[in-house]
Amino acid sequence: MQSNVARILITEEQLQLRVGELAREIVTSYGTIDGHLTILTILNGSIIFLADLIRRMPVMMRLELVTVSSYPGRATESVGARLTREVSADVRGQDVLVVDDILDTGKTLRLVRQELLQRGPRSLKIATLLRKPSKAPPDVAVDFVGFDIEDEFVVGYGLDYDNHYRNLPYIAVLSKEAM
Repeated sequence: MQSNVARILITEEQLQLRVGELAREIVTSYGTIDGHLTILTILNGSIIFLADLIRRMPVMMRLELVTVSSYPGRATESVGARLTREVSADVRGQDVLVVDDILDTGKTLRLVRQELLQRGPRSLKIATLLRKPSKAPPDVAVDFVGFDIEDEFVVGYGLDYDNHYRNLPYIAVLSKEAM
């Protein structure tokens, strides 16, 4: 598996350091939370990021999960976002933090944000581990960003190619031969 990695873009140590910083930024931004924080994560790519992030957030929270499909099979470019597991939480009057793995075309976050706003949250913020500034649309505002990266297809730390490589402890670019 590691022989398919062309290069490591973000090391395990860099990830852990930045995730800790993000947790502190998020907690500080909410101030005193009165138990109404709902963290909604977009599966499957953000699950490792989510686990590391929330363990560093000493606040009362509820977790909700949504699944969006954008990169079926061996696709390396988004074919359009569609919900495959709906938002089931009652978020009316809640502070909601959406946690996602990567902001690329913005289709996934735009779709989830629209779904949530229709449900009347008190506030809605977005945290993403990675952002590709050259592709991220200006209408998809992100409140917390782990790392800005170039427009490359990356795997590891939850991100996949054909549902593989999620368990790499770092963010990497795959070799051309592996794709």
